[in-house]
Amino acid sequence: MMPEAHQDAIRILVFCVALIILAIFTPFILKAFKKNKTSESEAPEQIIERESDSVSELLVTPPVEKVLAPISASGEIVLPGDETNTVEKALSKTRENFWGRIKNAFSSNSAQPLEDVEEVLYTADIGSTTVQSLMGHLDATLSSSEKKNLETVKKTLRDKILSILHASNGSSEHDHLEIAQRIKWAAEGPTVLMIVGVNGAGKTTTIGKLSALMAGQGKRVLVAAGDTFRAAAQNQLKVWTDRAQVEIFSPEGVTDPSAVAFDAVAKAKAQGYDLVIIDTAGRLHTQVNLMEELKKVKRVMAKNSPEAPHNVWIVLDANSGQNALIQAREFHQALNLTGVILTKMDGTAKGGVVIGISNELKIPIKILGIGERIHDLKPFSQQEYVDSII
Repeated sequence: MMPEAHQDAIRILVFCVALIILAIFTPFILKAFKKNKTSESEAPEQIIERESDSVSELLVTPPVEKVLAPISASGEIVLPGDETNTVEKALSKTRENFWGRIKNAFSSNSAQPLEDVEEVLYTADIGSTTVQSLMGHLDATLSSSEKKNLETVKKTLRDKILSILHASNGSSEHDHLEIAQRIKWAAEGPTVLMIVGVNGAGKTTTIGKLSALMAGQGKRVLVAAGDTFRAAAQNQLKVWTDRAQVEIFSPEGVTDPSAVAFDAVAKAKAQGYDLVIIDTAGRLHTQVNLMEELKKVKRVMAKNSPEAPHNVWIVLDANSGQNALIQAREFHQALNLTGVILTKMDGTAKGGVVIGISNELKIPIKILGIGERIHDLKPFSQQEYVDSII
């Protein structure tokens, strides 16, 4: 029988070994438990946030939420569950408000269906001048019997609307141009794109998407924070540019937007940037002093680069309907706009404003925003638009 002293020694040895083993493995056990607990409680967006921040995967929900999505085999950015978001889908409300109501006018057995069609057009946010043009064309083109035929009226309207869009956007071949091809690029030195519009139209968000898309195509992009009135605007723009991996030009202590624009173009020339996107403070078209300030910004840039800005695009909220047409008209008179971006097309029944802008102002529609993420910024296609609303 083992002496009691030896038994005590063995017990002490076993106890010491157990302590050593526990000390070694406790950190691993705690780490595994913490990881499991975190994975159960962590929000989906927090998990996504830790993934790659590469430009090709960038999808951002304004104003500051970040969502990353995988890339399809064809290189397209794909958001799971949202792969079918198209222009046709986005314009479903406009289609119902426009063509849906015209069909109802013919199905009501009205003796004069064109009178009902005229009423529909006047409430479709395309503008009274354009309505008169469309109705005049129907009246001059169709016989009495043809005016009562839905398919004939449909074809005539389609052809007239397409001719209006062709007049401002060019031939149907223009439909195949990608967003980068919609920009007028400088023959030498950096290209300057000036973005204007009223507050809330989506300027900053659109600039973020554009800068990410252009950077993803290998362009060296500089974004100038020309909205010197709102610190929040500069902060929001900084979030976008960080995520897009492009540089923001936002000099401290500079409150003159003209100075910001001038210095941004100078920096772009000196450092070999391909594209300078100039953000501007949102303003109502009725604010004369602020509109004059925009004119000054444009003039000052030209002193640094004679042809700058090469592009002056207005961002319009499609939800504002005919007011968007009024905004575009006033900004066009002040700045000679070269392009229009219509945002929030997916949430409105007022997409008919595209026709009014094209008919009255002859400004090309460059881009449609049909959602909040980068892959929802679509180059405008005349044929696709008409097919989607009629």
